[in-house]
Amino acid sequence: YKAWLSKSAADDVESLHVVYINTSLETKAVSSSILPTITCTSSNVLQTILQASAQIGPEELRICYGPDTYMGDNLVSLLDAVISTGWSDERIKSDLHPLHDQNTIKALRDNIDVYPSGNCVVHHMFGQSVVDTVLKKYSDAYVTAHLEVPGEMFQIALRKSLDDEGVVGSTSNILNFIERKVEEAAKSASPNGERKRLKFILGTEAGMVTSIVRSVQDILDSNACRNVEAEIVFPVSSEAVMGVDEADAGTTSLEVVPGAAGGEGCSAAGGCATCPFMKMNDLDAVHDLVDMISDGANEVRLKKHLPPNKLGGKKINGRDAIELGSEPIVYMRDFMKEKRLSPELVESIERSAMAA
Repeated sequence: YKAWLSKSAADDVESLHVVYINTSLETKAVSSSILPTITCTSSNVLQTILQASAQIGPEELRICYGPDTYMGDNLVSLLDAVISTGWSDERIKSDLHPLHDQNTIKALRDNIDVYPSGNCVVHHMFGQSVVDTVLKKYSDAYVTAHLEVPGEMFQIALRKSLDDEGVVGSTSNILNFIERKVEEAAKSASPNGERKRLKFILGTEAGMVTSIVRSVQDILDSNACRNVEAEIVFPVSSEAVMGVDEADAGTTSLEVVPGAAGGEGCSAAGGCATCPFMKMNDLDAVHDLVDMISDGANEVRLKKHLPPNKLGGKKINGRDAIELGSEPIVYMRDFMKEKRLSPELVESIERSAMAA
């Protein structure tokens, strides 16, 4: 990753490194020491690159996106779809960004460099076998896809989204889409009409199911609707299926989804439909820490629960490593507040190009 960034830094081109927020502080620090860097989330990444391109100049700015290759490639696919389906300049300005049109979107697409060798261990499960199942058995379903899923799954949802039969984006985009479709069905349903079942393919991490179910139930209850159902389908590859031994399952083998192949819990190697890293923090652990603090636990005991401090006291190119790693997060917070890149980040981009 460092070599990939260094290659871009060697060119006398204005470049901005957009790094996914779910990277280590060390990754952010090293990245910032090589190229001007801003963090992003799946919710704001599209607006981040659109604003950066518009603000610096779509012909002048190169955007280096990483380390999630799927998300980067899917962003390029999204821009390709806008171009190939002939969005008018007016639609681009209203639906994407007021300072863009067909020409600037093409320039932006051509100036995105995506890191080629990174992916999420959970979203990697949405591969070709899942795509084949969705196309064969769920052609009538709405399809949703997170920006981090592999391209095949993303392409189905992207095509569907053009006809408002799917959505691509963040978990909040997916939830909002499902809520809207259920709300529309509930409001249009007649009390004595036929039962209607909406099917949604959920192309993201399984932890989202609970919030979707709760929201759908609230919508149907608030509309006193009893003849609309919502089926949430979570397709995963065979890697996420655990076979139960015949001795445990009776006379036949039972496949269970989700289930870690090694037993209880999840592993980073796959075999589970939930993210092992997102589940490392839970309410019980937070409650235990609060109890320790309330009981007057000493500092030594509390320090055992702190994450490893790999950067403490270290410097990179003469700058404090923790400060350097925090800088991209500050830039993102400024962007979220002001809806434009901060003057400090713009200056850093210009200065970096001149120093190459």
